[in-house]
Amino acid sequence: MPIKRNYADHGDACRAAYALDLVGDRWTLIVVREMILGPKRFADLMEAVRGIAPAVLSDRLRSLREAGIVEQVTLADLARTRAYVLTEWGRGLESVLASLGRWYSTGPDPRTRGRMTPDAVVLAMRTMAPSAPDDLPAIALRLYDARQPDPPVRNYRLAVVNGILTARPGVPADPALTLEAESTAWSEVLFGDLPLEDAERDGTVLIHGDRAPVDRLIPLYRDTPPPPIPASNQNQNPR
Repeated sequence: MPIKRNYADHGDACRAAYALDLVGDRWTLIVVREMILGPKRFADLMEAVRGIAPAVLSDRLRSLREAGIVEQVTLADLARTRAYVLTEWGRGLESVLASLGRWYSTGPDPRTRGRMTPDAVVLAMRTMAPSAPDDLPAIALRLYDARQPDPPVRNYRLAVVNGILTARPGVPADPALTLEAESTAWSEVLFGDLPLEDAERDGTVLIHGDRAPVDRLIPLYRDTPPPPIPASNQNQNPR
């Protein structure tokens, strides 16, 4: 087996190149994406990272642990389940993924195909977080991935903080409503052209409680363009 050489071995001292040595392999950032909002078991990651082989996932987790990006923890459940979680440094990769998503959104064809996991949808909501009125009440968001048999439901809380809509794991204390949805269907309602009424009709989105906050929420995302990419600071006349 050939020895894997990194950018430093080839004499490249760029810090971005060093970062790519840590997270630039295929699947790595997708594995990271699924841990940003909390710890995941190996089985959870296998379900979420579609197409990855168990041996490849084991290799990526080992590399991420050795780099100090991921650590293994024991969950406080009766089974004392082992799981993987990002370190504080590793959680900084959310901004990297957000920048990549915004960059792609400004391209010639920002459309995508396929499906999205619950955490991927919520991270997209965080990436594109719009300004929101302070009187928009808290919403309980419950998402599931219909590709999984008997899919687990993941809970998130939507609330306005300092004029920005935030999305975090957990359940709000006193939500105005609970919205339960298949994760890809919810992403198509927010970021695509799926009418909410159609999603409700086919049962992929269910609203329990006052629907008025949802009717106010959806336009916030549809009417918000992706943040601009910073302009280049290159000197046009170098000397």
